[in-house]
Amino acid sequence: MNKNISIIGAGASGLLSSVILAKKGFNVTVFEKNTKAGRKILATGNGKCNISNENLSMDNFHSSSKDFPTYAINTFTYKKFEEFFNNLGLLLLKGSGTKVYPLSLQASSVSDILYSEALRYGVKFIFNSYIEDIKSQNNIYIIKSNNDTYKCSKLIIASGSSAMKKLGSTSSGYDVAKQYKHKIIEPFASLVQLTSKDNSIYRLSGVKTNSLVKLYVNNKFVEEKSGDILFTNYGLSGNTILDLSRNASYSLQKNKKIQIHIDILPNMSNEYLVNLFNQRKELLKTKEINFLLESLINKKFIPYILNKAYLDRNKIYINQLSKNDISNVINQIKNIKVDINDTKGFDSAEVVAGGIDVRDIDNKTMQSKLQKNLYFCGEVLDVDGACGGYNLHWAWASAFVMSQSINL
Repeated sequence: MNKNISIIGAGASGLLSSVILAKKGFNVTVFEKNTKAGRKILATGNGKCNISNENLSMDNFHSSSKDFPTYAINTFTYKKFEEFFNNLGLLLLKGSGTKVYPLSLQASSVSDILYSEALRYGVKFIFNSYIEDIKSQNNIYIIKSNNDTYKCSKLIIASGSSAMKKLGSTSSGYDVAKQYKHKIIEPFASLVQLTSKDNSIYRLSGVKTNSLVKLYVNNKFVEEKSGDILFTNYGLSGNTILDLSRNASYSLQKNKKIQIHIDILPNMSNEYLVNLFNQRKELLKTKEINFLLESLINKKFIPYILNKAYLDRNKIYINQLSKNDISNVINQIKNIKVDINDTKGFDSAEVVAGGIDVRDIDNKTMQSKLQKNLYFCGEVLDVDGACGGYNLHWAWASAFVMSQSINL
């Protein structure tokens, strides 16, 4: 019985820990409610699987207990991660910036190699498995599922969060934690698209720009990011928006006013644009203003910008623009304001912030401080990362240090 370990969840952290523990000689059983292992891995990076990041600085990880992730991240470094997966036979590709992918650019390569390795070392997977009850008695955990009843000496909760609910994600890990008196930091959607009730934004649906994007909360500047942004028929998306969404989502949860400011020509200063407009005003006197704007911005922006600039519709030619008209147009180009009313929620979120309060978890072993031989790893804990492979690396790192600490 002392060799029996049960893992709830066959996601990233559940798979990695099952491999390490099985190699140590434990009898490992993994319970998974889906029909296959690693479904959320398959959805990461649009199916390409942004598996990790070379830059693992701690400012890319978030927790209510700021220092909690440090030990795991510093132990399972990028070099250690690279070594671990190379030993499994997975070849890696360094993408844009410091992002890392499987060489195949297929997420299935990652889940398949972990699943195959687990099977090779005798890990037992029970799919379509719903945990109905867990009890502990005489240092033994009794797990009742819809399939059968199982016993183990150590129990690992690697069930993830309620992000990507369409893939079968649930908050069942929180229920187990609460059963053993753990507190839950209220979860909220992160790395998620933002929605707006501003109908004028919907007309820009499908436009993608490289922009400087600023987040304002209750009219105060909070942070800014640069990169791709996508205008949609519900609001805003793109990696830059996902990067800002954590603070936006948290503030929305607190009923604060959220506004996004977008500079769609971040590489051109106001002064440069004023000079450009004035030059074109002389050179292109008889041309319509659309002619100038089409050379600068996506066509879909033009009616939006002109409307927001309160430009007189009769002033259709460049030489009719006043100094004030030019200033208004440039200000709109450099500072599109979008009121945000919500996020796309847990169904669309790539990750959930919040989770099991880590103050009652040993950060070197991931063992509960409240219940012996009960472990938690991955996204179920109150740790989340920025966009760019950080959440998967947290799953790997937390599972690694936990599994290394468990011995026969």
